[in-house]
Amino acid sequence: MTAQSPAKVKVTEIKQVCIVCKDIKKTMAAYWNILGIGPWAVFELGSLQIPDLKYHGKPGWGRYIGAVTQVGPLEIELFETIEGDSVYQDWIDEFGEGLHHIKFLVEDLDIDRVSREIEKLGFPPIMSGHFGPGQKNQFAYFDMRKPLKAIWETSNRTGGKPMGATMFPENPKAVSPAKVKVTGIKQIGVCVKDVVQTAENYWNILGIGPWEIREWGSHVLFDRYYHGKPGWGRERLAHAYLGDVELELVQYIEGDSFYKDWIDERGEGIQHLKFLCDDIDGVSNSLIERGFPSLQCGHFGDPREKAGGFNYIDIPELHCVWEPVQKPKSLPVEPSFRIPAD
Repeated sequence: MTAQSPAKVKVTEIKQVCIVCKDIKKTMAAYWNILGIGPWAVFELGSLQIPDLKYHGKPGWGRYIGAVTQVGPLEIELFETIEGDSVYQDWIDEFGEGLHHIKFLVEDLDIDRVSREIEKLGFPPIMSGHFGPGQKNQFAYFDMRKPLKAIWETSNRTGGKPMGATMFPENPKAVSPAKVKVTGIKQIGVCVKDVVQTAENYWNILGIGPWEIREWGSHVLFDRYYHGKPGWGRERLAHAYLGDVELELVQYIEGDSFYKDWIDERGEGIQHLKFLCDDIDGVSNSLIERGFPSLQCGHFGDPREKAGGFNYIDIPELHCVWEPVQKPKSLPVEPSFRIPAD
């Protein structure tokens, strides 16, 4: 019998990941030129479009510029604050530009119901409102960093070009000059201190799961590099799948670790985005040659084939760490257990 989550809110789809920035024009251009991501639909949002804007439960006022583009199964959203109340600027003031939130959908798209249920758990919306034609579109952000290590947004907007949006690049026939072109985002990675507890929280609060837990590290890699030098380390991973999008939780155990560095500097939270490629070494070298450093990398699978590999590459202009991955025929380690238990 398949286990059923006790969650009152059950996520059916991860729809979007958002990056907050100080200059949306420069950020869009960087994505287009470095990873071939775009074109972007650019729009204005704020109190004029959201007459019932609420910020931490009280009437708010603000102006923002947003941009969205679809990258395979996942939409990337950018937000720049122009003025006023803003959870986007709050994040920049505390952590700097970077990954801000993940957006989920529920089957009935009933945002009022979702908000009530999540607020009962102690997480009132930190920003919310209605927008779009007839004010029928609705959104709400929840700061769930304590149990889930992320801010989560829900909305009944399921995609498409926002009303009144303009396009970047303006020329619909424009071709990106990027040598590396990302056509799909496979995974959102989150750094945590306790993989098991966090996976259980996701299962119980948002119904996300089941989770596969794996012991990872140098014992399943045939090489590992940390900031370009041979390194050694161990992690514990958890993976859950919602359609074509994978949610990964990573826990540092010991050794040289980009994950530990992240938590030491920024705390637990959304860390990286992953895309698949056919030539991990070629893609990595192309980005490194442009001056984007490798933070941690390695190969796994059959060493005679170099069948699989990964590389975490810091691209400051994109305000995000990107992880190209070449998949082997099979992972070198099976799950040690699952949540909920089999």
